[in-house]
Amino acid sequence: MSSNPLDVGCLRLFALTARHQNLTRAAAALGMTQPALSYRIRQIEELLGVRLFHRRHRGLTLTREGEALQRAVRQGLEQIDEAVQSIRSRAATPVVRLITDFAFATFRLMPLMARFRREHPGIDVQIVATQSLLPGLENENDLAILFGNRDDMGGQARLLVPERVTTVCAPGFRDRFGPFDHPRRLLDMPLIHLEGDDGSRWFTWQSWLAAAGVTDLATVGSLSFNTYTLALQAAQSGQGVALGWRGLVDDLLAAGVLVPACDLTLETDRGYWLVQHKSPPPETDLVARSLARDMQVGI
Repeated sequence: MSSNPLDVGCLRLFALTARHQNLTRAAAALGMTQPALSYRIRQIEELLGVRLFHRRHRGLTLTREGEALQRAVRQGLEQIDEAVQSIRSRAATPVVRLITDFAFATFRLMPLMARFRREHPGIDVQIVATQSLLPGLENENDLAILFGNRDDMGGQARLLVPERVTTVCAPGFRDRFGPFDHPRRLLDMPLIHLEGDDGSRWFTWQSWLAAAGVTDLATVGSLSFNTYTLALQAAQSGQGVALGWRGLVDDLLAAGVLVPACDLTLETDRGYWLVQHKSPPPETDLVARSLARDMQVGI
């Protein structure tokens, strides 16, 4: 008896022979001659130091040791075959890794990706959402959708969604406290803030109100949340007024779950930019072109 482990090839020979319980049929299935398979089975038995088959006139039957080995080999080979199939499938399906922030992923990207997958089932898009999204992340991913100015962006960048910001609240909130015919009236309302705003990357309440001509600002307080999703949920539940980035809140406005608090939208030269490497593979370029098309921005 040898202490050397059996290789997978030997185990497959044994498994197929055990299933057919006939050397002639098993050899035909393996593309071998019957004497060659019989010799290999004897080698396996010698390595293990036990008999795996009883040789009968009409075929083979498994010994107790053979039955035990068959149970173990069947389970092991099935797991190996599943893993190999999974690896082959992933290798055959191109994967495009796209990184963006939670707000854009939730409110703009996911509906577009559902359409893309229907049109291109042979390409997988892996979306990575992060709260801290700064220029430079495109170097670690196939595509990045970043917020900022054009000068902030590296690589090849195209504008997807310009920064156009209004104020939004629940319909019932506006009916109760409105109409807000001037932005100054919003100072008397609970204002919903997004934590982490440093005033340089996008509008804050302070910078939006200042741009709207409300310059004599006291401290603008009220509620604050660490994600834009929570901020909009608070607005929907009637807790106050939030800033609404067009391109992110459009579906909520169309559905009527949010309404403009006042009829004023402010624009900047910032926005969401699609950034990619200079020579992307075809599948990455296809994703980029589809995003630009679906957001109605020329390439």
